[in-house]
Amino acid sequence: MRLRYIGPAILALLAIAVVACNGGGSGPSPTPTITDTPTPVVEPLATPVTAVFDCVGPQETTAPDASAFPVEITDSVGNTVALEAPPQSIASLSAGHTEILYAIGAGDQMTAVDSTSDCPQAVNDLPKVDAFTPSVEAIADLQPDLVVIFFDPGDLQAALQNLDIPVLNLAAPASIQGVYDQTELLGEATGHAADAAGLVADMQAAVQSIQSEIGDAVAAPTIFHEIDNTYFTAGPGSFIADLYDILGAQNIADATGQPFPQMSAEAIIEADPEVIILADEVAGESPDTVRARPGWGSVSAVQNDRIHIIDPNIVSRPGPRLVEALRTLAAYLYPELFP
Repeated sequence: MRLRYIGPAILALLAIAVVACNGGGSGPSPTPTITDTPTPVVEPLATPVTAVFDCVGPQETTAPDASAFPVEITDSVGNTVALEAPPQSIASLSAGHTEILYAIGAGDQMTAVDSTSDCPQAVNDLPKVDAFTPSVEAIADLQPDLVVIFFDPGDLQAALQNLDIPVLNLAAPASIQGVYDQTELLGEATGHAADAAGLVADMQAAVQSIQSEIGDAVAAPTIFHEIDNTYFTAGPGSFIADLYDILGAQNIADATGQPFPQMSAEAIIEADPEVIILADEVAGESPDTVRARPGWGSVSAVQNDRIHIIDPNIVSRPGPRLVEALRTLAAYLYPELFP
């Protein structure tokens, strides 16, 4: 199951095509729609993508550090969760946080995930929970000793806490730094602080390596990142836009001043992006459909065949695969440096 389009508060964390939060701009936010969709056909890179997390291979797990407990953790909404011992039954209702939890070695403590979690493969053996219309009773029946959410439908957090079930509400990070911070927070909450610190260090080193390869040697291209074919995109204050900032690209959506604006076709054509990135291939968009759009033939990206497809899972889920997202985008933006 994949989430096709999403409204801003939810963004970056789910499978897409999960895409896009906080609607802004000239139209309303996209609404969550869950559909069975094929895996996006993403262009292969000649140079292997550097990654710090693998969805396919076996996941290493480590024993939690019981000496670090009791501990108190404050989440994104100011709620403080007191944990007397390492949680042994974690339910993650957020695909991005699921990936972080496995990446820090807490896989053995996972007992349920949300219905969009599909990475790593180990989650396929776990019970699935609907994160958008969750059942308090169904979650309680799983007997979790920690629940992780990234938004709070129907006062879920309060309802579970009334049943003495600890809940961390961690809003989708709006930047790479936010991913680092939440990785360390989840490490502290689960007894994997050292593992989390190591993961953050690996991500930072990989990001710095990509940045150093780019340097100042080439001109930064202008880009348009398409979330859906109604022209919702990612602007300042979003995780996706931060990826482009890290890579030095000039995002045409920066002019909107909004995290998830809806641009018009006319505005996109006028901005004349040199590169177009499609995160909506699962909805039928492709370089061919972009070329066929009225008036788009004058756009530099169309004229120079610089329209690329990216797996929306890696680019919209703030988590350990951000390195894969950056490396993939870098190859599309700077083909002369990342052949």
